[in-house]
Amino acid sequence: MRVLTRYLWREIGLAALAVGGALFLIMMANLLARLLSAVAEGSLPSQLLWMMLGFNAIKLLIYVLPVGLFIGVMFALGRMSRDSELSVLRACGYGPAKQTRALLGLAFPVMLLTGFLSLWGYPAVQQVQDQLLASAKSDQVLAQIPTERFIEDASGRAVLYVGGRRKDGYVDVFAFNSALNPANPRQQPGVEAAPFGTLKTAPDGHRYIVLSQGRRIEGQAGATNWSVVDYQTHEILIPGHDDSATNPTKRMQSSWALLHSSVPADQAEFFYRISQMISVWVLVLIAVPLAQNRPRSGRYGRLFWAFLLYALYFNFIALGQNLIKQDTLTLWQGLAIVHGVFLLIWGLLRWAQSGGWRRLLARVRPVPQGGAAHGRA
Repeated sequence: MRVLTRYLWREIGLAALAVGGALFLIMMANLLARLLSAVAEGSLPSQLLWMMLGFNAIKLLIYVLPVGLFIGVMFALGRMSRDSELSVLRACGYGPAKQTRALLGLAFPVMLLTGFLSLWGYPAVQQVQDQLLASAKSDQVLAQIPTERFIEDASGRAVLYVGGRRKDGYVDVFAFNSALNPANPRQQPGVEAAPFGTLKTAPDGHRYIVLSQGRRIEGQAGATNWSVVDYQTHEILIPGHDDSATNPTKRMQSSWALLHSSVPADQAEFFYRISQMISVWVLVLIAVPLAQNRPRSGRYGRLFWAFLLYALYFNFIALGQNLIKQDTLTLWQGLAIVHGVFLLIWGLLRWAQSGGWRRLLARVRPVPQGGAAHGRA
């Protein structure tokens, strides 16, 4: 039996590698085209192109591994059924039950790899990717603030002058506000200057320049008493720059934090991640009875049903994720219902393959006694 198991693993492994490799290359080519378009538009720095390609390749593997193994099983078993090899295996006592056990052993490392990438690998990589993109965006925003010229607010109440730019900020910053600030009634008109300044983006999207080791002189026009303040740091809203319409990106949480969270959206995200791992075994279970064709039948006869079941399965996973996010289902209810339905489909396919329909029809329409003798007469 070990020889037959190794033979089955080799045939299915080669088919799965071919299918998965082809799908992965197609998806990577599409991803590369989109990233090059983003670089051309200026929304992605060119130095991050290959790094983003590698990060997203990990995400693509999460989708490619289950479908590659599923279609690989369908291809290999379909070819073996067409060449009557499955009939020989069944005659040797290596029927669908033993084939299923052997394929679950083959699917186990694929399931572990998919689970690692989905639950731990990709979330960690996504955090690094978000940090790199945020840093690149900050550098891009930093370069957008003009130097050696005056920046005036649309209302005319504030003027900012930046003398130059250095690696982590600006130098020789001068600011002037000519009237009271409605957002801060206590602030008097005045001027200030600082040798250094750095950029800061608030959660609401407003951008500030943080002055360091500066001096501010303020007071009303015509007044005799003016105040001079030396400070370590002081934030000034950059005139004419408002990014409040942009929403800050949400930091991706770890799977452990999602599992112990009571927020429905977090539970829905954990459901989606762990479903990628569970789908490997469920798809392999379905593939074994689905691929059992009659001898000399078409090699691709049941691939249509395989693609249909695959599409239904992952759309059902997306539906379960939305129901959990809407708090209609709990995490465990979603796992039981979504994957339980397709385990039930596997059970029905296995029952039909073992002659369940023939036995059921024989009970519904029994052959009358003497019918065979009457037919011969």
